[in-house]
Amino acid sequence: MQSRLLSVASSPSPLENTVQLGSAVVIILEHSFYINDKRRYLQDQPSSDSSFHVALEQYMASPHAATVREDVSAAVQVYENRMRTAGILSAWMAKLPLERFQKNTKQARAGLTKTILDITLNHRLPRP
Repeated sequence: MQSRLLSVASSPSPLENTVQLGSAVVIILEHSFYINDKRRYLQDQPSSDSSFHVALEQYMASPHAATVREDVSAAVQVYENRMRTAGILSAWMAKLPLERFQKNTKQARAGLTKTILDITLNHRLPRP
């Protein structure tokens, strides 16, 4: 199971790997909840597979896994480029007030967070 889950994250960037894995886990856990809830509601016989394993397999087989990976990769690359540019320009920006620099980095981080949240919510698995 660990290797299946870790295969979701495939980038040399630690931030990108973390965000890809986090997005996948949120999607899988939500779907796992619905699978478990459906089993309890229908009073199914206990399955040998946990609802998490079933949700993981369904996620990995879905087109959502690749789409989330690609979209998250693009969003993180944009963010890292912004941060790299901010670092390059930091000598020039040293002449600017520190608050302005911090505001720009906070805005970039908030933008990444919103983008990742949108990606995760837009690629949820259908309820069972």
